[in-house]
Amino acid sequence: MKIVSITPDIDSGGSAKSLFMLSRAIRAAGHELHIASIVRPSRTKRKVEELRAAGVHVSFFDIPYLPLELVACPIPFWTNAGRTIKRLGEYRRLASYVHTIRPDVVHYNSYTTLLCSLFLGRYAGVLHAREVLIEPSRLMGGLKALIGARIREAIGITPPVSRQVLRLFDLAVNTVYNWPLEPPRCVPMPERDYLVYGVFAHVTPFKGHLQCVKAFASVADELRKAKVRLRLFGGKVPIHEAYYQSVLAEIRDCGVEDIISFPGFSDNPEREMSRVNLVVCFDVTGKAWHRDVIEAMSLGRPVLAAGDEECFVINGRTGMLTPKGDIEAFAHGMVTLADKTTLERLGQGAYEFAVENFDSEINGTRIVECLERVAGLKA
Repeated sequence: MKIVSITPDIDSGGSAKSLFMLSRAIRAAGHELHIASIVRPSRTKRKVEELRAAGVHVSFFDIPYLPLELVACPIPFWTNAGRTIKRLGEYRRLASYVHTIRPDVVHYNSYTTLLCSLFLGRYAGVLHAREVLIEPSRLMGGLKALIGARIREAIGITPPVSRQVLRLFDLAVNTVYNWPLEPPRCVPMPERDYLVYGVFAHVTPFKGHLQCVKAFASVADELRKAKVRLRLFGGKVPIHEAYYQSVLAEIRDCGVEDIISFPGFSDNPEREMSRVNLVVCFDVTGKAWHRDVIEAMSLGRPVLAAGDEECFVINGRTGMLTPKGDIEAFAHGMVTLADKTTLERLGQGAYEFAVENFDSEINGTRIVECLERVAGLKA
């Protein structure tokens, strides 16, 4: 089977990492994979080199995101609408590339790639839904028509995402969790006389670095007594430079530079996660199911998250979930969890959850079977 996957990211974001892992499952099943990235690598070419070494074909196109209104990823509507008109030649180049391959199925690795389907109507499509759409939306009517005409099935990365797909588009949808880069393994907690909390996400207003700093600073005296430090990991995003600087300023102005550090981008976040005792995630949208949570739990690290639904972070089992947007409750959680015995117990629960739910062979096979089904190779 020949598969073309159109992706909005190739080297650093969650969709890129998930596609990297999925490529292993596709190649292991004996299928041919061509990845068409609508952006070039922004941080490192290592992933691209590894994909090509594994026999995956990778090509690049300069195509803007479909300007949808997404909960966790604001896309400038008029800017991208204008870029779409200017980039019609790139869409045609993509179509020519795909026609040359003559794939059995096209895998759209995000809602943001769906405009490409207008030029690829003859090929059966699968949508990998990774985002939550804002409702109502100015493009919803057009999106429904596009999905109805071009997409046969969908894959949702969590139950809430899948429920929205089913409700809005009346489309067959399979809920398949993402999985970690390596099989789950319970890494022992670091042996030292202090605790480290870690944030792992690109530095954007939606990922909550600033809120984590505010929460930590508000209970700094208690956390100093408990010997807790906070490390902020994440790549700088050019359009959010002002936010990045505001995080640095908050650390300085709150006088917590002795217990909060900002290492920034790491191309090996799993290694850094193994060095912390707790992963903290204050996603302002309340969607506590991102890749940082999956990777953390797969290493036996509990998670403190602000969210509106227990999905991966389950109170008392895999970590602690505080109300969405509540900095005071999040700060209280930081203090409550400042106990090594508690963290070890929750870390074991997180690892057990990961073993049950983030199995690369099972989850990868389910996605491959969906692609095969849509391609007509499987009943």
